[in-house]
Amino acid sequence: MDLQKQSAPTPAAELRASDADRDRVADILREALAEGRLTADEHAERVDGVLAARTLGELEAFIRDLPAAHQGPAAPAYTP
Repeated sequence: MDLQKQSAPTPAAELRASDADRDRVADILREALAEGRLTADEHAERVDGVLAARTLGELEAFIRDLPAAHQGPAAPAYTP
């Protein structure tokens, strides 16, 4: 294996999601429920999806239409 090879950086949307990333998105969903932006059924459905998400791109899909998603840092909890 050639350690000198430089590979192209992985796009953020394709990075694996961490538990901290899932918690951050779940918090945004909880706030949206409290504000009345989501119904209880929508919230439950999205939280189920967040828990099953594997990448940051999959997580983004659950909050894309919520204002809080565009206010905070969109970076993953850990970047190499």
